[in-house]
Amino acid sequence: MFKPVLFAVCLTLLSSCNSFTNIPPTATRTSIPTLQTVATATNQPTALRPTRVPSPTSAKPSIQTPAWFNDVVLYEIFPRSFNDSNGDGIGDLKGITQKLDYLKGLGIGAVWLTPIFPSPSYHGYDTTDYYKINPDFGTEQDLIDLANKAHKRNIKIILDFVAGHTSDKHPFFQDAFGNPQSKYAKWYRWLDDEHRKYEYFGASPDLPSLNQDNPETRAYLIDAAKYWIEKANIDGYRLDYALGVSHDFWKAFRAQVKTFRGNVSADFLLLGEVWTSGLKIAPYYDNEFDATFNFPVYFDLMGSHERVGSSALLGKGSPASFESSLKAQKRLYNPGAQTVQFLNNHDTVRVMSQLLADCLAPAGAQIIDCTNQEMPRAKLAATLLLTLPATPMIYYGEEIGMRGDKSDGDKTVREPMDWYASESGAGMTSWYKPATRFNQPNDGISVEEQRDKNDSLLEHYRALVALRATHDALRHGEFVPLADSNHKLVIAFARVTNDETIVVALNTASQSATVSLDLSAFARGEITLTDLLTHNPLASANAAQFSFTLAPLSANILQLD
Repeated sequence: MFKPVLFAVCLTLLSSCNSFTNIPPTATRTSIPTLQTVATATNQPTALRPTRVPSPTSAKPSIQTPAWFNDVVLYEIFPRSFNDSNGDGIGDLKGITQKLDYLKGLGIGAVWLTPIFPSPSYHGYDTTDYYKINPDFGTEQDLIDLANKAHKRNIKIILDFVAGHTSDKHPFFQDAFGNPQSKYAKWYRWLDDEHRKYEYFGASPDLPSLNQDNPETRAYLIDAAKYWIEKANIDGYRLDYALGVSHDFWKAFRAQVKTFRGNVSADFLLLGEVWTSGLKIAPYYDNEFDATFNFPVYFDLMGSHERVGSSALLGKGSPASFESSLKAQKRLYNPGAQTVQFLNNHDTVRVMSQLLADCLAPAGAQIIDCTNQEMPRAKLAATLLLTLPATPMIYYGEEIGMRGDKSDGDKTVREPMDWYASESGAGMTSWYKPATRFNQPNDGISVEEQRDKNDSLLEHYRALVALRATHDALRHGEFVPLADSNHKLVIAFARVTNDETIVVALNTASQSATVSLDLSAFARGEITLTDLLTHNPLASANAAQFSFTLAPLSANILQLD
């Protein structure tokens, strides 16, 4: 059971809590290698392969994880909000299929769908039948068609799977509640002999906790997971609230779910939601998960998942604090372990609202005074997301700057995907459209208003995703921090392979910054860095003291030539 008081303390003292633990939210369901500096420089440019200093690395055995997951950009979809194929106001599986070309054009290689199984709630994290599709979203055949058509576009499909709890409307729980003689009596975690008190998720008694130690419960969950692999040929599971389930269960889950049709499938992805510190995430790589979400780095960057105004990208706290988290993970995690970097998801304040905390009125009000910071800040965040190590994840609507906070619970971060300037047209969902919603007609935040406009956020995301796909260093390169002690609000690092060095520099301040970096570990003598987004070269300079100016709230992605 989670502890609300400790969680509140952690949110207040996040920098300390990240070192120890991050407690899951009270949802209503809603080593890094350093480089030796070359001390001498000649007048002629000489490219160097980075000389690595021995660094802390994990002593744990390597694990086999899906190679494809290192190369894709993941896209999270809340199906109810994404695209409506039949005009009932609710997004559905056919609607997602209709938008596969949009996703392909954005450069997406994998899609994670939040729960699509029957549920009494709008969010779906309270399942009533693991073997059926929620009729709001369509049919079993619709899922099969979605997977088949996605695969033709080289897009993987990942389903959300909840093993920790069911709905209190699930027929098994209904039969066992108040009935110790029920055949399902051992399927849940009871707190009294009369089976009227029970464990549940967070502060939600409508989410009774399953007892995975019961062999029948365990078999049911694992068989259900295997069913959709066989039936729809899906490519992975995102495993909800992994902290609420024992390590022993996850080991059994991996052993069986990774094995089907008589073969062991290294390509099937198991992605765990382990909302805690790196130290406590590490054991989940011991024959359990392939990948986890990088909550430590998320909190380093955003400060809070439910309050705005504390993001490092606003200059609150050190913008480079995530470097220590990345270094710790190198030491703590098994070699081969995968992680997902993200700026927001369906449980958090949207990144655009985080970045505009100082210039936005409450939900539904107009922008007060953003002093032209809206798009620069969003582009800055996107650049960081898509140049950091690991697999980046985009939450639907993030690419167009959709806003959302927790002013109406989680619904405000799950608003309908904005396809059109008018907020009406084929595919627009309408299940949640109060007058106080964040996204309004003709506000510049829609696919229609941003598509093919060179300075738009959508096209910036598209360019960044394409850049990551083109450059191996941005997908697999070592992460090397680059310090400039004169600018505390500048983030600078290199991504390095044997064949390529890319330097990323971001200015999170509202003033320009002249940045000086020592790049002599990568080259000797005079060097030139070329901006990969604009293709413009910066002036040549000596590698040992390469200086350039960053405009306010801007970033450069530079290839060393």
